[in-house]
Amino acid sequence: MPLDQLPTILQSIGNTSGLLKEIYGDLAKPGVAQVGKALSTVFGLGNTLLLPLTLINEKARMVAERNLDKYRKQLESVPEEQIANVPPEIGVPITEKLTYVTDDEISDLYVNLLAKASTVSTAQLAHPSFTHLIDSMSPDEALLIKVLRSTGDLAYIDVQLIVNKATGEFFNIMPLLTGVEHLTKLQYPNNCIAYFSNLAGLGVLNIRHDIRMASDDPYKRVEDLYAARLKEVQVAPEMRLNFIKGKIEITPYGHLFISACGRKLNET
Repeated sequence: MPLDQLPTILQSIGNTSGLLKEIYGDLAKPGVAQVGKALSTVFGLGNTLLLPLTLINEKARMVAERNLDKYRKQLESVPEEQIANVPPEIGVPITEKLTYVTDDEISDLYVNLLAKASTVSTAQLAHPSFTHLIDSMSPDEALLIKVLRSTGDLAYIDVQLIVNKATGEFFNIMPLLTGVEHLTKLQYPNNCIAYFSNLAGLGVLNIRHDIRMASDDPYKRVEDLYAARLKEVQVAPEMRLNFIKGKIEITPYGHLFISACGRKLNET
């Protein structure tokens, strides 16, 4: 594209209606009016130079259009009178992310948060700090959010090898077994402990060693999932295996995050 054409192109799409037409093609397409109303404050701040520049790059344009179309589809059934103006502290960073985030699991979290901030009835769910939480998550952790949305709190087992029955000396040979890698297709299932630790550090989860689930059934299911691995453990006569049962619980902050980012509009 000749550089001398750049000012003309930027001028033509450097306003709300121009941007919407460039992104969606047809301003009459369902949901476009809602998008324009929800993001009017964001587009009017002068912080949107990145978006027109992104649309000039073909590959980046495809990413932005795909992500922003997911957002449009969530809003298309919302009456315009129920559309809220998205706060800039939420809308500006998310629209920027949606111009380059290619992973669907991560972009879905951003899109869901932006959609929740866009309606009168769900705006209270959209905490500004949630954008930073998503920034700190891997695609696998985004998948775990989907699992937690369905399961709620998780039972876990630490498998200890007691190497000296007299002194109680032990090694934690299989920590934090939950079975989540059997519930979803993780790219790096061996990183589950790191994922749970990160989500706990972000305030989404608490890894409780002091309490357990009320029923033994969840722990029986976890033991069954790892039965083959446990059979492979060589235990000398002076040693024994010990199973410590705990609970990974979703914090109140985590429940709010899952409601805002882990679910689409009108999704239970």
